Amino acid sequence: MTSRFVKANGIVLHYLEKNSNLYPTLILLHGLSANANSFESYMKLLENYRLISVDLRGRGLSDKPNNGYSMQAHSKDIIEMMDVLKIDKAIVAGHSFGGLLSIYLAVHFPKRISKLILIDVAAKMHPEVRELVTPSVLSRLKKTWGTYDDYIENMKKAPFLQGQWLPEMESFYKADCKETENGIEPRSNFEHIQQAVEAVLNPGIHWEELITQIKQPSIVINGTEPFVNNQVLVSKQHAMETVNMMQDCKYVAVTGNHVTMLFGEGAKQTVLAITKFIN
Repeated sequence: MTSRFVKANGIVLHYLEKNSNLYPTLILLHGLSANANSFESYMKLLENYRLISVDLRGRGLSDKPNNGYSMQAHSKDIIEMMDVLKIDKAIVAGHSFGGLLSIYLAVHFPKRISKLILIDVAAKMHPEVRELVTPSVLSRLKKTWGTYDDYIENMKKAPFLQGQWLPEMESFYKADCKETENGIEPRSNFEHIQQAVEAVLNPGIHWEELITQIKQPSIVINGTEPFVNNQVLVSKQHAMETVNMMQDCKYVAVTGNHVTMLFGEGAKQTVLAITKFIN
Protein backbone atom coordinates (compact mmCIF):
# COMPACT_ATOMS: atom_id res chain seq x y z
CA MET A 1 0.00 0.00 0.00
CA THR A 2 1.20 3.46 -0.92
CA SER A 3 0.31 6.67 0.92
CA ARG A 4 -0.67 9.48 -1.47
CA PHE A 5 -2.20 12.97 -1.48
CA VAL A 6 -4.49 14.66 -3.99
CA LYS A 7 -6.10 18.11 -4.15
CA ALA A 8 -9.85 17.97 -4.67
CA ASN A 9 -12.71 20.38 -3.97
CA GLY A 10 -10.29 22.95 -2.59
CA ILE A 11 -8.70 20.70 0.05
CA VAL A 12 -5.95 18.06 0.19
CA LEU A 13 -7.15 14.50 0.67
CA HIS A 14 -4.91 11.67 1.82
CA TYR A 15 -5.49 8.13 0.57
CA LEU A 16 -3.93 4.67 0.57
CA GLU A 17 -3.56 2.92 -2.77
CA LYS A 18 -2.80 -0.62 -3.89
CA ASN A 19 -2.56 -2.07 -7.42
CA SER A 20 -2.65 1.31 -9.18
CA ASN A 21 -2.32 -0.39 -12.57
CA LEU A 22 -5.34 -2.69 -12.21
CA TYR A 23 -9.01 -2.34 -13.17
CA PRO A 24 -11.72 -1.96 -11.89
CA THR A 25 -11.18 0.60 -9.14
CA LEU A 26 -12.67 -0.04 -5.71
CA ILE A 27 -12.93 3.07 -3.52
CA LEU A 28 -13.26 2.45 0.22
CA LEU A 29 -15.02 5.04 2.40
CA HIS A 30 -14.56 4.70 6.16
CA GLY A 31 -16.88 5.28 9.12
CA LEU A 32 -17.81 8.48 10.92
CA SER A 33 -14.64 9.17 12.94
CA ALA A 34 -12.37 6.54 11.40
CA ASN A 35 -9.62 6.87 8.78
CA ALA A 36 -8.30 5.14 5.66
CA ASN A 37 -6.33 2.62 7.71
CA SER A 38 -9.53 1.10 9.07
CA PHE A 39 -9.65 -0.84 5.79
CA GLU A 40 -6.05 -2.05 5.96
CA SER A 41 -7.08 -5.66 6.65
CA TYR A 42 -9.42 -5.59 3.64
CA MET A 43 -6.74 -4.09 1.41
CA LYS A 44 -4.20 -6.76 2.35
CA LEU A 45 -6.69 -9.50 1.43
CA LEU A 46 -8.25 -7.97 -1.68
CA GLU A 47 -6.55 -8.69 -5.01
CA ASN A 48 -7.24 -8.04 -8.71
CA TYR A 49 -8.56 -4.49 -8.23
CA ARG A 50 -7.16 -1.02 -7.91
CA LEU A 51 -7.85 -0.13 -4.28
CA ILE A 52 -8.17 3.41 -2.92
CA SER A 53 -9.00 4.01 0.75
CA VAL A 54 -9.61 7.70 1.47
CA ASP A 55 -9.21 9.78 4.61
CA LEU A 56 -12.45 11.75 4.41
CA ARG A 57 -12.18 15.48 5.11
CA GLY A 58 -11.45 16.17 8.76
CA ARG A 59 -9.99 12.72 9.36
CA GLY A 60 -6.57 11.10 9.21
CA LEU A 61 -4.03 13.06 7.18
CA SER A 62 -6.60 14.90 5.04
CA ASP A 63 -7.22 18.62 5.47
CA LYS A 64 -9.53 19.63 8.31
CA PRO A 65 -11.52 22.73 7.34
CA ASN A 66 -13.72 24.22 10.06
CA ASN A 67 -16.87 23.63 8.04
CA GLY A 68 -18.09 21.79 4.95
CA TYR A 69 -19.04 18.40 6.39
CA SER A 70 -22.32 18.02 4.51
CA MET A 71 -23.00 14.95 2.39
CA GLN A 72 -22.80 17.19 -0.66
CA ALA A 73 -19.31 18.44 0.26
CA HIS A 74 -18.07 14.93 1.07
CA SER A 75 -19.46 13.69 -2.27
CA LYS A 76 -17.82 16.50 -4.21
CA ASP A 77 -14.49 15.59 -2.56
CA ILE A 78 -14.74 12.03 -3.87
CA ILE A 79 -15.96 12.93 -7.36
CA GLU A 80 -13.24 15.56 -7.83
CA MET A 81 -10.65 13.10 -6.52
CA MET A 82 -11.84 10.64 -9.17
CA ASP A 83 -11.57 13.39 -11.79
CA VAL A 84 -7.98 14.22 -10.82
CA LEU A 85 -7.00 10.53 -10.74
CA LYS A 86 -8.78 10.00 -14.09
CA ILE A 87 -11.15 7.40 -12.68
CA ASP A 88 -14.23 7.53 -14.89
CA LYS A 89 -16.21 4.94 -12.93
CA ALA A 90 -15.61 3.05 -9.69
CA ILE A 91 -17.09 0.48 -7.37
CA VAL A 92 -17.69 2.13 -4.00
CA ALA A 93 -17.63 0.35 -0.63
CA GLY A 94 -18.63 2.29 2.45
CA HIS A 95 -18.69 1.37 6.12
CA SER A 96 -21.27 3.05 8.39
CA PHE A 97 -21.07 6.82 7.61
CA GLY A 98 -19.07 5.88 4.51
CA GLY A 99 -21.96 3.64 3.49
CA LEU A 100 -24.40 6.54 3.66
CA LEU A 101 -21.95 8.62 1.64
CA SER A 102 -21.80 5.76 -0.88
CA ILE A 103 -25.60 5.82 -1.17
CA TYR A 104 -25.52 9.58 -1.73
CA LEU A 105 -22.85 9.19 -4.42
CA ALA A 106 -24.69 6.36 -6.19
CA VAL A 107 -27.88 8.42 -6.48
CA HIS A 108 -26.40 11.82 -7.29
CA PHE A 109 -23.57 10.60 -9.55
CA PRO A 110 -24.98 7.36 -11.03
CA LYS A 111 -22.70 7.41 -14.09
CA ARG A 112 -19.60 7.42 -11.88
CA ILE A 113 -20.56 4.55 -9.54
CA SER A 114 -20.82 1.08 -11.10
CA LYS A 115 -21.54 -1.05 -8.01
CA LEU A 116 -22.32 -0.40 -4.38
CA ILE A 117 -21.05 -2.25 -1.28
CA LEU A 118 -22.73 -1.20 1.97
CA ILE A 119 -20.89 -2.40 5.06
CA ASP A 120 -23.06 -2.45 8.19
CA VAL A 121 -25.31 0.42 7.22
CA ALA A 122 -29.04 0.56 6.59
CA ALA A 123 -31.88 2.97 5.95
CA LYS A 124 -32.74 2.59 9.62
CA MET A 125 -30.05 2.09 12.27
CA HIS A 126 -30.54 1.34 15.96
CA PRO A 127 -32.94 4.03 17.31
CA GLU A 128 -30.35 5.03 19.94
CA VAL A 129 -27.37 4.99 17.57
CA ARG A 130 -26.15 8.42 18.74
CA GLU A 131 -26.25 7.32 22.41
CA LEU A 132 -24.43 4.08 21.62
CA VAL A 133 -21.73 5.61 19.43
CA THR A 134 -20.90 8.85 21.27
CA PRO A 135 -19.53 7.41 24.56
CA SER A 136 -17.98 4.29 23.05
CA VAL A 137 -16.44 5.72 19.85
CA LEU A 138 -16.48 9.52 19.77
CA SER A 139 -15.46 10.18 23.38
CA ARG A 140 -11.79 9.58 22.45
CA LEU A 141 -11.85 12.73 20.32
CA LYS A 142 -11.92 14.88 23.46
CA LYS A 143 -9.07 13.13 25.26
CA THR A 144 -5.28 13.45 25.51
CA TRP A 145 -2.91 10.69 26.62
CA GLY A 146 0.55 10.98 28.14
CA THR A 147 2.18 8.40 25.87
CA TYR A 148 1.33 6.36 22.81
CA ASP A 149 1.34 3.20 24.95
CA ASP A 150 -1.24 4.79 27.26
CA TYR A 151 -3.38 5.59 24.25
CA ILE A 152 -3.24 2.05 22.85
CA GLU A 153 -3.97 0.50 26.24
CA ASN A 154 -7.03 2.73 26.51
CA MET A 155 -8.21 1.77 23.02
CA LYS A 156 -7.86 -1.92 23.87
CA LYS A 157 -10.44 -1.41 26.62
CA ALA A 158 -13.12 -0.07 24.25
CA PRO A 159 -16.41 -1.79 25.14
CA PHE A 160 -17.17 -2.76 21.54
CA LEU A 161 -13.92 -4.76 21.32
CA GLN A 162 -15.09 -6.96 24.20
CA GLY A 163 -11.51 -8.05 24.86
CA GLN A 164 -11.03 -9.11 21.22
CA TRP A 165 -8.05 -6.87 20.43
CA LEU A 166 -6.05 -7.96 17.37
CA PRO A 167 -2.54 -6.69 16.53
CA GLU A 168 -3.78 -5.59 13.08
CA MET A 169 -6.03 -3.00 14.76
CA GLU A 170 -3.04 -0.95 15.89
CA SER A 171 -2.28 0.60 12.49
CA PHE A 172 -5.80 2.05 12.40
CA TYR A 173 -5.49 3.53 15.88
CA LYS A 174 -1.96 4.76 15.20
CA ALA A 175 -3.25 6.66 12.16
CA ASP A 176 -5.98 8.10 14.37
CA CYS A 177 -3.63 10.05 16.66
CA LYS A 178 -0.69 12.47 16.64
CA GLU A 179 2.02 13.49 19.08
CA THR A 180 1.81 17.07 20.32
CA GLU A 181 3.45 19.09 23.09
CA ASN A 182 0.47 18.11 25.25
CA GLY A 183 0.87 14.39 24.59
CA ILE A 184 -1.01 12.04 22.26
CA GLU A 185 -4.11 13.62 20.74
CA PRO A 186 -6.65 12.43 18.14
CA ARG A 187 -6.23 13.84 14.65
CA SER A 188 -9.96 14.44 14.21
CA ASN A 189 -11.77 17.36 15.80
CA PHE A 190 -14.91 16.49 17.78
CA GLU A 191 -16.82 19.51 16.43
CA HIS A 192 -16.04 18.53 12.83
CA ILE A 193 -17.32 15.02 13.41
CA GLN A 194 -20.43 16.42 15.04
CA GLN A 195 -21.04 18.43 11.86
CA ALA A 196 -20.88 15.16 9.93
CA VAL A 197 -23.40 13.61 12.33
CA GLU A 198 -25.76 16.52 11.76
CA ALA A 199 -25.30 16.10 8.00
CA VAL A 200 -26.54 12.50 8.26
CA LEU A 201 -29.51 13.59 10.38
CA ASN A 202 -30.36 16.49 8.04
CA PRO A 203 -34.16 16.39 7.67
CA GLY A 204 -33.71 17.44 4.05
CA ILE A 205 -32.09 14.08 3.25
CA HIS A 206 -34.61 11.25 3.06
CA TRP A 207 -32.42 8.16 3.19
CA GLU A 208 -35.17 5.65 2.46
CA GLU A 209 -36.20 7.61 -0.62
CA LEU A 210 -32.59 7.81 -1.81
CA ILE A 211 -32.09 4.07 -1.34
CA THR A 212 -35.12 3.25 -3.49
CA GLN A 213 -33.50 5.26 -6.31
CA ILE A 214 -30.35 3.11 -6.42
CA LYS A 215 -30.09 1.23 -9.70
CA GLN A 216 -26.55 -0.14 -9.40
CA PRO A 217 -25.99 -3.78 -8.37
CA SER A 218 -25.52 -3.67 -4.59
CA ILE A 219 -24.72 -5.76 -1.55
CA VAL A 220 -25.36 -5.16 2.15
CA ILE A 221 -22.79 -6.83 4.44
CA ASN A 222 -24.03 -7.06 8.02
CA GLY A 223 -21.97 -7.53 11.20
CA THR A 224 -24.25 -9.68 13.33
CA GLU A 225 -22.68 -9.47 16.80
CA PRO A 226 -23.52 -6.98 19.60
CA PHE A 227 -21.76 -3.61 19.59
CA VAL A 228 -22.21 -2.26 23.13
CA ASN A 229 -24.78 -2.97 25.85
CA ASN A 230 -25.69 -6.15 23.97
CA GLN A 231 -27.14 -3.99 21.17
CA VAL A 232 -26.57 -4.45 17.43
CA LEU A 233 -26.20 -1.16 15.50
CA VAL A 234 -27.64 -2.63 12.29
CA SER A 235 -30.11 -5.43 12.89
CA LYS A 236 -30.73 -8.11 10.29
CA GLN A 237 -34.29 -6.81 10.02
CA HIS A 238 -33.15 -3.28 9.16
CA ALA A 239 -30.47 -4.61 6.79
CA MET A 240 -33.02 -6.77 4.96
CA GLU A 241 -35.47 -3.87 4.73
CA THR A 242 -32.71 -1.88 3.02
CA VAL A 243 -31.91 -4.77 0.66
CA ASN A 244 -35.57 -5.02 -0.32
CA MET A 245 -35.75 -1.29 -1.10
CA MET A 246 -33.19 -1.68 -3.88
CA GLN A 247 -33.69 -3.07 -7.35
CA ASP A 248 -30.67 -5.39 -7.34
CA CYS A 249 -29.26 -6.05 -3.90
CA LYS A 250 -28.09 -9.06 -1.87
CA TYR A 251 -27.58 -9.63 1.85
CA VAL A 252 -24.56 -11.26 3.50
CA ALA A 253 -24.02 -11.75 7.24
CA VAL A 254 -20.47 -11.90 8.62
CA THR A 255 -18.71 -12.45 11.95
CA GLY A 256 -18.05 -9.45 14.17
CA ASN A 257 -19.84 -6.28 15.25
CA HIS A 258 -19.95 -2.82 13.70
CA VAL A 259 -16.21 -2.30 14.31
CA THR A 260 -14.64 -5.74 14.76
CA MET A 261 -15.96 -6.89 11.35
CA LEU A 262 -13.22 -4.71 9.85
CA PHE A 263 -10.55 -7.02 11.24
CA GLY A 264 -9.70 -10.68 11.69
CA GLU A 265 -12.31 -13.25 10.71
CA GLY A 266 -14.87 -10.54 9.95
CA ALA A 267 -12.49 -9.00 7.42
CA LYS A 268 -11.86 -12.38 5.77
CA GLN A 269 -15.57 -13.09 5.41
CA THR A 270 -16.31 -9.57 4.17
CA VAL A 271 -13.54 -9.71 1.56
CA LEU A 272 -14.85 -13.07 0.35
CA ALA A 273 -18.34 -11.55 -0.03
CA ILE A 274 -16.93 -8.51 -1.84
CA THR A 275 -14.88 -10.65 -4.22
CA LYS A 276 -17.84 -12.85 -5.11
CA PHE A 277 -20.01 -9.80 -5.63
CA ILE A 278 -17.57 -7.97 -7.91
CA ASN A 279 -16.73 -11.05 -9.96
